[in-house]
Amino acid sequence: MNIITRYKIYLASTGKYLLASLIPLVFSVLINPLMAKNLSPEDYATIAYFTSFGSLFSPIIGFFIIDYYLRCYYQSTKEELIKLKGTALKLLLYMSSLIGALCLGGLYVYMTAARVSFNFSPYAVYSLAQVYLSLFYAFQLAEYKIAGKSSEYLKVSVLWGFVVVLLNFFLVIIIKGGASGKLLAALLGSLLPFVVYITNNRRFFKVKFDVKIVKSFLIFGAPLVLAGMLEFFSNGYDKVLLEKGGDTISLGYYAVACQMSGYLNIFSTALKSTFQPDMFKAIAEKNIRRCTLIILLIIGIIGSIVLVYIVLCPWVISLLTAGRYVAAIPLSRITALSVITFSFYSLISLFTYGVGLSKITLYNKIIGTALNIVLLTLLIRTYGVFGAAWGLVLVYVIYAIGNLCFLYYYRKRFM
Repeated sequence: MNIITRYKIYLASTGKYLLASLIPLVFSVLINPLMAKNLSPEDYATIAYFTSFGSLFSPIIGFFIIDYYLRCYYQSTKEELIKLKGTALKLLLYMSSLIGALCLGGLYVYMTAARVSFNFSPYAVYSLAQVYLSLFYAFQLAEYKIAGKSSEYLKVSVLWGFVVVLLNFFLVIIIKGGASGKLLAALLGSLLPFVVYITNNRRFFKVKFDVKIVKSFLIFGAPLVLAGMLEFFSNGYDKVLLEKGGDTISLGYYAVACQMSGYLNIFSTALKSTFQPDMFKAIAEKNIRRCTLIILLIIGIIGSIVLVYIVLCPWVISLLTAGRYVAAIPLSRITALSVITFSFYSLISLFTYGVGLSKITLYNKIIGTALNIVLLTLLIRTYGVFGAAWGLVLVYVIYAIGNLCFLYYYRKRFM
């Protein structure tokens, strides 16, 4: 196969991965004006509050099992991969469900003790159940991507993305389910692919449970779990502080601003995921220069998209919220910048645990989280939702700088 042919195949594959995220995104954007007409600021605040706990609980529920599988993919034989996948699926099905139940109980205790203004049920149940079930859909997509099956990845992503839009249309717009309907749609949208994936991969549950592989999963994931849970204090703690302030309406507008930047994050995540196999391959080959070029390319593309959005923000929000949430425009311009800072930090973090220095992520998160808690508390107390918006941008700057400092200190281990 000549270079030109390989390049064409690569471009076609990359295009499919991007479409896999962009097409469901288009579905969501098209339905968003109708959603905005049927969701009040209180609904948006409720959804934002409970989904924010996903950043706290998803790391420990998933335990970075999928990430370890991807890391070992290029270094394992076919037989080893079968054992690895069988063990991973059993851990996700049994261990993760148990951890998820414990997390749900912990959230109930916190909300009761803190006298949170939102009701625990059904919102917390829907939200955490969705976090658990979505792990299996993520596993399926990860397998397609690492194996280079871009067509299958595209088909599955578009199919389930369309299903979620239909569920939202029915539960929120037709039967006026509000925040409960929105969270239930997300749950059902994860339950269906879960059932399909488990059914299609039931043969892997016959694989003998390998204690050594389990130990490898736990050793790899443990520091990342704690570091991942600390992410809550950069993208979740802000909602908790705003809820304590008692201004649910402002929290609702802040949630809308975050949702708009969330659309940008979907694109940025798709772009980063598209290049993830190349990153892992470059890391395995210890090609630091190629890793750097990939990171700079991704940040350059994301930065350009964000700048365009900031300019067009008034028209975009007015259109996508049917004119109901134009008050969120100033907030959205600020939160959009967090897409750039978060993307930069996440790429550095990906490189860090890709080279086997996962403990660095933990050290950096512990120090960065302490600084971010102080920063967010001061900003929100002083400037309210605008302080929260700027805090969302700055927290990832702190994390990125810290991670780069640690990488420089340990550079001899991967160069």
